[in-house]
Amino acid sequence: MGSFTGQLSHVLFSSPLWHWSPWVLVGLAFLGFTSLTLLLGLYNYFLHPVANIRGPFLAAVSPLYLVRSVWSRRLNQDIQALHRKYGRVVRIAPNELSFSSERAMRDVHNPVVPDAFTKKGTSEDLILRLVFSSTNLLTVDDEESHKRLRSALQPAFTAKAIREQQEITQFHVQKTLDSLLAAAENPNQTVSLTHELNKYVWGNVGHLSFGEPVSEEQLAHHERSKDIHAVVAPLLEYFQYLTSMPMVGTLVRLVVAGMRTMFGFSGNILGKSQLQRRIARQDGQKNFLVAILGSKESAGLSTDEIHSNMLLLLMGGYDSSAVTLSAAFYHLLTHPEHYKRLQTELRGAFSSTDEVASGNLLQLPVLNACLKETLRLVPPFNGHGSHRIAAKDVVVDDVKVPAGTLLSTDMYTMQRDPDCWAFPEEYRPERWLNEFNGAGTPFEKDVTSTWRPFALGHRGCIGREMAMHSLRMAIATIVHACDMKMVNTDFVWDRDAGNHYMWHDYDIKVTVSKA
Repeated sequence: MGSFTGQLSHVLFSSPLWHWSPWVLVGLAFLGFTSLTLLLGLYNYFLHPVANIRGPFLAAVSPLYLVRSVWSRRLNQDIQALHRKYGRVVRIAPNELSFSSERAMRDVHNPVVPDAFTKKGTSEDLILRLVFSSTNLLTVDDEESHKRLRSALQPAFTAKAIREQQEITQFHVQKTLDSLLAAAENPNQTVSLTHELNKYVWGNVGHLSFGEPVSEEQLAHHERSKDIHAVVAPLLEYFQYLTSMPMVGTLVRLVVAGMRTMFGFSGNILGKSQLQRRIARQDGQKNFLVAILGSKESAGLSTDEIHSNMLLLLMGGYDSSAVTLSAAFYHLLTHPEHYKRLQTELRGAFSSTDEVASGNLLQLPVLNACLKETLRLVPPFNGHGSHRIAAKDVVVDDVKVPAGTLLSTDMYTMQRDPDCWAFPEEYRPERWLNEFNGAGTPFEKDVTSTWRPFALGHRGCIGREMAMHSLRMAIATIVHACDMKMVNTDFVWDRDAGNHYMWHDYDIKVTVSKA
């Protein structure tokens, strides 16, 4: 033993570093990394400020639990399973907590204490650095800047703006309906309903934004960027863990910014030169861009900020509405009794499909119930993707959260909580109808205030009403005019649709006939 120690000491201390064997260097590096990892894991498990919060062992000692969950695209189900096991608050990473209560959502997204939370250093912050080159409504952190941006964008989403732009949505709904009715000429033809709905949403949101549709080629670029993001997302989870470390965090943010420059994630979707041409072409049209430019608050927006915010409206509006439409039709087609019930309501209200566009769709209870139930089961984005860092010691749902802790509120879990909903995992649109949710009904104790697909507070979705209007019109028009049968009946959304911060890997295929 003494002879070995002497030889090791001779190698380490008597020979210059450049004379050491490569295998010795590799061994020392491995030993150092293993020791550091072990010590860090022990610290995280026993001494970390949130070590008192329960969660799985792997999540407590390393970010690998979240990395694995995001990689496998089962983030919604994995976090839900943790809450079912550990309760309303669970530790999902060494320095991250997930909450699943309405009170926690209020505490985090509508805090009483100003500047209690920040986005800087979150995976959302890293993702947005990857996509956007300048500040927008989603990326801005300080409250004054957020208020300025929201005031500048708000004119595009007033009730007056929705009425003025209704013809644009009608045009794109009709275009989609025409495509489906053309397919109905061959009753054996299989159609990707998801693809048709995606084209509708992309064309409509682009047209609403700029006064003209955005090309399908640009849609293809966006879908490819989402595929790249799905591959990069697990790495971003690990990067987020590193950002909490001094110096390393700064390096990580520089690497992410370099990746955005290298891959140009958003340049092929809407280039700045394209935006400038569209600004120059505005001629009394009614669209988001005109409303934003006409707002007095927009005078303080730079060209880069306008570009970044227009990209956000296009990409965010598309991603949320596209998945909601596919999910809505998936649930209607896998529950044909609800499809027929909705069709009966629509035909009782409108004698022809042409009348749907001018009707008051807000007054149709079955239509709105089907849409709300879809958003309950399939919120477009994962709550983990919009988390915050506690900027100071705070209390969230009676839980003390130390400064520097990451935390999120998981609406997927909250909207399927058996303590808040009857038949929480089932598609039951009747729960939203007055005749089925009163005293003595199975749904009388539903806590509908936990329905939060658009989050809440001043950072909630600014385009909520515009999106809901476009969704209602598309669903109502298509169901009124078409009978459809799902072809890929072996597809089960909860089992087969992938998810991390967004939904992936779904394609609803149908045959169509005229109703």
